[in-house]
Formats: sequence, structure tokens, C-alpha cells
Amino acid sequence: MARKKPKGTELPVFTGRAAKLNRAIFEVLRAKQSLASYDAYLEVRRIKGYRHTKYQTVDRRMKKLHQQRWITKKGTKKTQPGSDSPLYELSNRGQTALELDKVSMTRFVKEANDDLLLELRRILASFREFTRRAENLQQKRE
Repeated sequence: MARKKPKGTELPVFTGRAAKLNRAIFEVLRAKQSLASYDAYLEVRRIKGYRHTKYQTVDRRMKKLHQQRWITKKGTKKTQPGSDSPLYELSNRGQTALELDKVSMTRFVKEANDDLLLELRRILASFREFTRRAENLQQKRE
């Protein structure tokens, strides 16, 4: 289910020590929509190569991914002991990261038609304008 090596654009969430587990969590959340961390742990353990992954590791990773805004909290779920556990789902940022991980930007620029290239150019220009405004606003506050 989770690939070992990316085909697309290299993103910080898919690099380093936790890259493989992050990719597995993203794929599980994309397939199952929203899960509590224990349910995600059970799904991750079903993937070959992750059978001996501990719950604590998956839970810690999911909290870190939520803190970095790759996944979002959707609601809560009652657990067996009676406490509430947050339900996590893949955020727009996480879904985009998965798509970028599957398509190389170099290949996209080489093989995309003119309409797609124009659309990407518009999106990138809009992003540059947004970041420029945010930087100007930050400088005015200081």
C-alpha cells in the first residue's frame, strides 16, 4: 500500500526518519476518510512491513502531523474505556502532498498541455502574491 520511494516532488513530510510511516498514515486516512488514532494504528499494522509498529509510535506521529496541519480533527469518538478520542482526517494540505508525491513536477512541465501549464502558472502567481502580502503585513506589524 505505502510506497518506499516517491515518484514525485520531494516534500518535507515524506523525507527523513518518519517518512515511510507518514506516507502509510496518509494512505490509510485517504482510504478510510476519518479514523481515531487507534483505528489508524490497526489499519497501519495490516500493511506489510508495519506489523510490529507500536500504537504509541502511530499516535505520536498522528499528533505531530496534526500539529503541522497535515491532518485535521473532524470530531470525537467514544472509546471502550469511556473517554473521547479525536477523529482525524486528511487535510487539504495532506491530500495535495499525496498528489505531489505521485507526480514529478519535472515530468508535469515536460508532458502537460498548454492549458494545464497556464493554470499552474496562474496558481503559482496567486501564491506568490499571497505570500508577498503576508510578508508586507508582517513587516507592518513589526
